Amino acid sequence: MGKSHFIMKVSELLIYPIKSTAPIELQSSNLTKYGLEYDRRWALYGADGQVLTGRQHPKLLDIQCRITEDSCIVHYNHAEIVDLSNHIDPSAVAESVKIFSYDAYGSPVSIEVDDWFSNFIGKPCRLLKVNTSRIRPVLEKHGGLSGDIVAFADQAPILIISEGSLLDLNTRLDKPILMNRFRPNIIVEGATAYAEDSWDIIKIGSISLRVIQQCERCIFTTIDPITKKKDINKEPLTTLSKYRKGPRGGITFGVHAVPIDSGTIKVDDEVMVSTCKDHPVVS
Repeated sequence: MGKSHFIMKVSELLIYPIKSTAPIELQSSNLTKYGLEYDRRWALYGADGQVLTGRQHPKLLDIQCRITEDSCIVHYNHAEIVDLSNHIDPSAVAESVKIFSYDAYGSPVSIEVDDWFSNFIGKPCRLLKVNTSRIRPVLEKHGGLSGDIVAFADQAPILIISEGSLLDLNTRLDKPILMNRFRPNIIVEGATAYAEDSWDIIKIGSISLRVIQQCERCIFTTIDPITKKKDINKEPLTTLSKYRKGPRGGITFGVHAVPIDSGTIKVDDEVMVSTCKDHPVVS
């Protein structure tokens, strides 16, 4: 794994089956080319084909999903809304949609589901499922190589953050925040603050991932997942902007990664990394 080694552990695994909705905390997850199983496999889209997220519709943070062996069940306010596994049409044609400036492909779920979500957010929308018949590559400008793919996440299939990075940030904030502001997939304990900036290859158990870039953060991080309100001081972005400017000028926190292998990863799995001196590290 290179000259630099760190032994750490996975402290949390999180998925967000419908983009911008509440996380599901897992004890184990299957890692595929698209990332953790079920992660961001559905998303809401407006009539213009543009993705709708918690940036504009914080109410989505109140939507919860429950994963069973063969289903994904949507809940709101402790009531079951729909079992998405009952609305899968393998012959559905892939529709071209947008995740901001990025191309993506999805298939409709059902008119009934669309009507429910339209009433919920107060805007006509459709729930689409990732259509895997059309490949959405991780772009080269984000560190993607041939064969790297992504579902409905913004740029990459996996987001990794160390607990040490959040601890350091909270020493700088007037009011500490939780990791849920940043919506990671894998949280690592035992690393120093921002160590992940220089990670190259990450091995979790027998599974390897490749770090491709630092994650640039958006206004969604300023929305409290509990109150659904934006921080009046635009925290944590305001504080992060003072010391976390990345190579492209954006405010960074955490790193994006792509799977090298497929398999199962678990909470408490040991994490080993090799570091790459070529990765620019912010200060």
